[in-house]
Amino acid sequence: MVLHISTERPLRSPRQLLDLAEAIRDAGEHDENDWIEWKSSYDLTKKEVKATIARHIIGMANRMPERSSITCQGYGYIAIGVEPKNVEGVTSIDLADLDSGLQAYLGHQGPEWSASYVTLDGKTVLMITIEPPKMGDPIHTLHKEFGNYVPGMIFSRRAGRTLQANPGEVLSLTRRATTQGAASQSMAITPDSEVTEIPLWRLDEYIGGLVGKRGEFIDSQGLRRRSPLGMASIDRRTEDDYRNEVREHLEEYRMYLSDLAKKSYVRNGMGSVQLTISNPDQISHQGVRVELIFPTWLTAILAEDYEDAHFHEPRIPEPLGSAISGLMSSTVMNSITPPYRGPREIEASVEDGMVVFNVASVRAEGKVRLPTIHFIADTWGGDEEVATWAITALNSGGRAKGSMQFAQNGIVAVPASGEA
Repeated sequence: MVLHISTERPLRSPRQLLDLAEAIRDAGEHDENDWIEWKSSYDLTKKEVKATIARHIIGMANRMPERSSITCQGYGYIAIGVEPKNVEGVTSIDLADLDSGLQAYLGHQGPEWSASYVTLDGKTVLMITIEPPKMGDPIHTLHKEFGNYVPGMIFSRRAGRTLQANPGEVLSLTRRATTQGAASQSMAITPDSEVTEIPLWRLDEYIGGLVGKRGEFIDSQGLRRRSPLGMASIDRRTEDDYRNEVREHLEEYRMYLSDLAKKSYVRNGMGSVQLTISNPDQISHQGVRVELIFPTWLTAILAEDYEDAHFHEPRIPEPLGSAISGLMSSTVMNSITPPYRGPREIEASVEDGMVVFNVASVRAEGKVRLPTIHFIADTWGGDEEVATWAITALNSGGRAKGSMQFAQNGIVAVPASGEA
């Protein structure tokens, strides 16, 4: 078996890390590789456990860039509390305590890593992410003795195992350390306002009411078999078929009303933010990737997906027994093919908790404005009012990072407008 998860790009958002934990749970027992390590459970308070985790982090960080970049663009992962066919979970500790405990073994100039918890099958799983190795990185070594391991030991990551580096691996790591990496980049992301103001979304109840009325109207037609006078019905649907058709129609109708509401939301500029990439460097950066990670209680949509879109109201199913028996479902009759936009300089995609922008290039000392995003909040998350951004480029090293702030302001409680 293999891990059933896409590894074409890094797994960084809370949703993606949870997907990775689920993929480990559903994997085969021999599916570990040089980019991922899992353990069924550890007592995170014990020194020997922190030392063992540090050993795996060092092994991940000592991989060669050309090989590691094939999977998740070089990121490595350690999952604790989950293994194939088993989720034991861990007792969580303060991540600051984990950081200080690992630093004793990794050193102050050790590998870059981050940790977070996800909940899988009702249990807590620790997910550790190790930053990708790159040319010019030093050889990472153990900084504190534990067990049979002494300070200065070099660990290497192999398929499913972290071992002491052999002479060939040490030679490769020496070459990595002495080879100049790509020039570092100093790009930054700036929002169009210091604080992005987001109103509370109060349209779900209104939309639900409209869907309910539509359901009542359909019910008024009744589950009856009728046919035009003198004609035999060609309707071959059963009552269950009809009920399923109605259920699907009401769900499509809810989505249609929600799309209209979002179109109005976008056109009124609510919860909007536009980000600008600034490149102060003397070189052009190619293959620029921007990741904007935001709290999961927010929903992000792209203005270009709604501002000029035309949404078609789904057709009500024909009553049971009609001469036109609904051989084409409402989904088929009302589906539309989005226009082909062709290749673009900027591609944007929205995932749970993250928006990704891929920009072909940002010229030296230039700026690029990214497509407008709109944030929707049907509840307010309290203290978690910050989004973080990170920016990388294919032809330059480094990962610039920053943050932006949200604030709740107003309420969206008006009915969705019709098509403009």
